[in-house]
Amino acid sequence: MHCKETTFSRAAQGAAETFAASLEAIGLVLSDGWSGEGALFEGDGLRCEGWYWAWQARRSFSVVCCDFTLKERLPFRFDFDRYFAVRCERHGLMPQASVSVFLETTPKTGSILLPQGARFSYTEIEYYDGYCQSVFGERIDKALKPLATSLGGLRDQASWDPEIAKMLGEISPREVRGPEAGLLYPGIANLVMARLLKMEEILYGGVPEQDRLSIMEVVSHIENNLGKAIRQKDLLEIANMGSTKFKRVFKQVTGSTVTGFVSAERIELAKRLLANQDMSIDEIAHHCGYERATSFSALFTKSVGVSPRKWRSIAKVAFDDDPESKMLEAVANKETYIHKKQISE
Repeated sequence: MHCKETTFSRAAQGAAETFAASLEAIGLVLSDGWSGEGALFEGDGLRCEGWYWAWQARRSFSVVCCDFTLKERLPFRFDFDRYFAVRCERHGLMPQASVSVFLETTPKTGSILLPQGARFSYTEIEYYDGYCQSVFGERIDKALKPLATSLGGLRDQASWDPEIAKMLGEISPREVRGPEAGLLYPGIANLVMARLLKMEEILYGGVPEQDRLSIMEVVSHIENNLGKAIRQKDLLEIANMGSTKFKRVFKQVTGSTVTGFVSAERIELAKRLLANQDMSIDEIAHHCGYERATSFSALFTKSVGVSPRKWRSIAKVAFDDDPESKMLEAVANKETYIHKKQISE
């Protein structure tokens, strides 16, 4: 952290300690000239161009705002703790101003090879166990698993509370000082969480808590076994419900049938794996629970609108400065037109 360590605020020092090693590996280095709150990382001009800014309330949450482009094909590695994140995309595979949520319940080290030319531009709040303990009195995997499940399957952006994107838009690497930042960023984090919980309440439609928890156990089983056969008999046993009630409650909580949910989760997993250029289509198909690559390719194409191979080519150019035209060029084999909404699914 160079000679600035002694002058860092606690929020800036915490952010620097959390993100510095992973960002340095892709060419984002801690800025010596930054005088605002939080920690600012700038591209070294060789491996990366752009910036990444973070402010952190230790053990509680981080706020992140970034816009950077990789100039080389680089490995990215990060140590993930338990966290819940809500992100507003500005440039990438997701449409502008679209909001999505992520939940990681198992501490682990993740790694991915990022392609040359990839551009990342988004705003995100990452909530940690400390936040959930102080607000809900529970660990993050207990407190926010139902919320992540309900909102994670919400493909229709029109159903999202529009105020969430607006509030995330208030986050930026502005030169605010300690007391102001100490009120601004926690205030936004709490307001965003309150809006998300209100959405969850509406989506559930009065499903009893025990039934919701039972469905969460089923969802966890599905997510952990996407590469295997998923049998309804096992799901009914986990939920401790009869078939009719289970189907009704599952759809209320997740917004989807069991078959639709499993299929969507497998397709989403396939999309992520297709960004890994080292895995073949056959390997990805088997990893996602399909016995034959031909069946996987047919279902993927029907769901996404393009074949797995074309999706892989899209993923390689989707972060470019002119992503829309390059996406259309990548899939311009006469018949397929790709809408932004399809790409975000």
